[in-house]
Amino acid sequence: MKKNIFFILSILFSLQFSVAQPSAQYFESINEAKNSFAKKEYKKSGQLYSKAFKQNSGKGYLEDRYNAACSWSLAKNSDSAFVQLFKVTTLFDYINYAEIINEKSFSILHADKRWKELEDKVKLNIAKSDANLNKGLVLLLDSVYRDYHSNRLKEVSIKNEFGTNSNELNDIKKTINKRDSVNLLIVTNVIDTYGWLGRGSVGFIGNYSLALIIQQAELNVQEKYLVKMRTAFENKNVESQDLALVEDKVALRKGQKQLYGSVVVTVGNKNYVAPIEDVENLNKRRTALGLKPMNEYLKNWGINWDINKYKKDLLLLEKEKVVY
Repeated sequence: MKKNIFFILSILFSLQFSVAQPSAQYFESINEAKNSFAKKEYKKSGQLYSKAFKQNSGKGYLEDRYNAACSWSLAKNSDSAFVQLFKVTTLFDYINYAEIINEKSFSILHADKRWKELEDKVKLNIAKSDANLNKGLVLLLDSVYRDYHSNRLKEVSIKNEFGTNSNELNDIKKTINKRDSVNLLIVTNVIDTYGWLGRGSVGFIGNYSLALIIQQAELNVQEKYLVKMRTAFENKNVESQDLALVEDKVALRKGQKQLYGSVVVTVGNKNYVAPIEDVENLNKRRTALGLKPMNEYLKNWGINWDINKYKKDLLLLEKEKVVY
């Protein structure tokens, strides 16, 4: 099972409200999955990883996808293991050939005809990496990516062990704030120096790291780099969902309504869509940007998209005075 690999996706939450992109529940489920794996409860571990991905709108960090494949393989569920492995190699441009072929958890998969296809995909990723990637920046941005995820996972573990009012939890929160500040300096320096680099230059993880950190920055930083992000999107160096999230966060923070419905907030234990401009034409805008329809986007948040219900929910968000 993988201990130190690269990581993905973002989390922002407070004591009362949380912007659910993704929800804090993701890290809770991942922590449970790791504990089950340690107890050799492999099927349960795989199920908990699947639960986490569902809680995160179908998305997952690279390490978590890899570890889910280990769980399913040891549970003798080859189909589910290969689903995760092909996501690892396709979505994340995975290139660590020696690691994946020597992973003991996958030994049962080697006789399957899909294993050769998997190996070929990793080799193809290596060839592309050798030809095009800026390896120095890849390593730098991978460290940002890894640091971001690992600290949030530590926060969940510490909260579960010591409680929400513990000194230990306060300490990790301070560490997260410091590391986030360092990572923001790294990312903004890369963008200012090289422009917004795409997947072809820094790989999937490097490209996503740029968006990940800007998505969590202060409003003035987001506004500055949103301009660069729009240009990068036109040049196919930014994913549509990453641009949409920053567009929507900036609009909400400025007291406006979001255009793409990317921001979901949690009040109590329920998720709600933040205010949307011209909601009747929302899906047209999403389609034009290359996003999934709203009903597909929201299904993993446990929300059935209904415009009339959405309008009623706005009254609750106004009453609770949610800060975006």
